[in-house]
Amino acid sequence: MLSVLDTAGAPMQQFVTVALATAMAAVFAGAQEAAPIIVFGTVRNTSGVAIAGAEVWIDGTERRTVTNDSGEFRIDRAPGGRVKVMVRRIGFRPASKRVALQPGDAPQVKFVLDGLLEELEAVLITARAHASGRMQEFWARRMVGLGVFMTREEIERIDPPRTVDLFRTILGVRVMVGNSGYSRLVSGRQSMSSMRGNPSAASACAMQFYVDGVFMTPGSFSVDEVPPETLEAIEVYRGPSEIPARFRQRDTACGLVVIWTREPPPRVKKEPTAC
Repeated sequence: MLSVLDTAGAPMQQFVTVALATAMAAVFAGAQEAAPIIVFGTVRNTSGVAIAGAEVWIDGTERRTVTNDSGEFRIDRAPGGRVKVMVRRIGFRPASKRVALQPGDAPQVKFVLDGLLEELEAVLITARAHASGRMQEFWARRMVGLGVFMTREEIERIDPPRTVDLFRTILGVRVMVGNSGYSRLVSGRQSMSSMRGNPSAASACAMQFYVDGVFMTPGSFSVDEVPPETLEAIEVYRGPSEIPARFRQRDTACGLVVIWTREPPPRVKKEPTAC
């Protein structure tokens, strides 16, 4: 009985030994194949300053990352073999390096990026009509943006029956019309309003006027004295905080309207006719 067991046990023992050896070899080989490859490094400029936010990736793969505030990066599970590590950042010239990777490697790759001179888009500068001469101040104040500005094109688009109608839609300006039809502008918080025969009109805060750079004596001028077709531009300042220093005085505390009229077309000198 014992001899039978000994005879049968020997092949079984050999089989177990071989199986264990094979399994261990497979595990060892698998461990070698699964050994991670890590690529890490730094990205700096030519002055040695760290570049944050640079994109780093391995060409031809989805393995990519960005540098931290110290200019450092790390790419896990990189593929084996000879690969190209790429880097780019806005404002710098892209760079790349070729690295040979093997399981278990952790190579350090250092990049130094050259800065690019920023190329600005071309800017087209065109001269605006009346940008010089007497209208130069108008365009300069319009660029600042304090107040309400109407150009000839805007006035023609509105096409008002009377000049006073241009002010009915301006926030902070009220149109007041007396029984005689005489209209004037007053400062206020309402817009698009017309007040006829209002007993408080006499005490309202009336806006004053400049016409072509000349101050109009308070109470001596009505905006309808200038027909819409003769207007070149209008500036409206609804209170002291908007009025430019050039126009600021005691009488303009309630607001100011600056009116520019059209200049007559230049006269064309006729050539003498030949006899």
